[in-house]
Amino acid sequence: MNQRVAPRLPHHRPEERDALKARLEGGASILMLAPRRIGKTWLLKQIDIDMTKAGWLCIRIDVESTRTEDEFLRALCEEIERKQDLKKRVLSHFSQRFKQLMLDTSSGLSQAIGKIDPRSFVETLVESLNAEKHKTLILIDEIALFILERVREDPDGTKSLLYHLRKLQQAYENVSWFLTGSVGLDVVARRHGFLGALLGFDTFPLEPFSEAAALSYVEELCTTKQVVQPFQLAEGAFAYLAEQLGWLSPFYLRQIALNVRPGGKLGPGPTLPEASSADIEIALQTMLQPVHRTHFAAWEEHIIKNFEPADKDKLKAILSVASETPDGDIEATFLARLQNSDAAVTVQNLKELLISLANDGYLVKTNNRWKFLSGLLRRYWREYHAL
Repeated sequence: MNQRVAPRLPHHRPEERDALKARLEGGASILMLAPRRIGKTWLLKQIDIDMTKAGWLCIRIDVESTRTEDEFLRALCEEIERKQDLKKRVLSHFSQRFKQLMLDTSSGLSQAIGKIDPRSFVETLVESLNAEKHKTLILIDEIALFILERVREDPDGTKSLLYHLRKLQQAYENVSWFLTGSVGLDVVARRHGFLGALLGFDTFPLEPFSEAAALSYVEELCTTKQVVQPFQLAEGAFAYLAEQLGWLSPFYLRQIALNVRPGGKLGPGPTLPEASSADIEIALQTMLQPVHRTHFAAWEEHIIKNFEPADKDKLKAILSVASETPDGDIEATFLARLQNSDAAVTVQNLKELLISLANDGYLVKTNNRWKFLSGLLRRYWREYHAL
């Protein structure tokens, strides 16, 4: 009997998964950068599943809260040790390589951290994985946040680590890398002089959902009763949602769906009550209430934590101007408005700041106007941060 194959729904990212799988099988390593709340971690997990089914050995870690190189290595080791057969082979490789340390294989691989030079340690790990009969994929989620934290403490050490990882990527062809990040890593790399360390990766920009994928996702949330009051969208309601949200992020689509209270009556049969455009608007307004501010906290914290002090007020002032209308404004207006404030900028400085905000998912340039990528984030910024 043939096994039933699950349908490839638009919001399951079938095209992106096929493209990523093809690149990895072609020998590439991937750097997937995209704004926060767009589903990078979900897609990373699916690539883990897809490549495992294809016969690859996958090692997946999340380094968002990692602060030191030792913690980075420990996360890799713990994931390797979770796979018992692999753990034995890697420990054997380490014991042969570092006989002088008399490595106690019963205590685990993590016990060697601190006894071996970190660069030699990670190279021996990759060398061991490269010797496996199947290809290996190392998946690292939120590498950009790890780099940002490390570069504050040790810029030279961070640069050295990244160039060392590039060397390993080039030297061990049986091991591929899949890295994700939610901030403008290229901006940080340019600032600290390690952009060359990223040249060996294929950049894969992850876009928000298409309208078809967004509709499919909302319908699944409702039919599987993952929302408070399941609903079906009335005529014109989805078009209104897409227009107002603008940037069809899975996270914010779900948050809005959780707050929809359908006003339509229940029809005959097993149908769901209809949610109108007015119901969608109420849900959008609900998202702006103080109780929901935590859903936008990452956008605020990013500017506070990851930009130079001299630029923080300028970035907030730019966003304040952009939030005034859905269509944003032209560069000349931003320049004039900021010149009359404490956040005065030069033409070149303004361009650099606008590009940074675009790289990080705040703004987009359309018809020479810089506007908020997300209509919901624009509303939020207007509500709480407009000057």
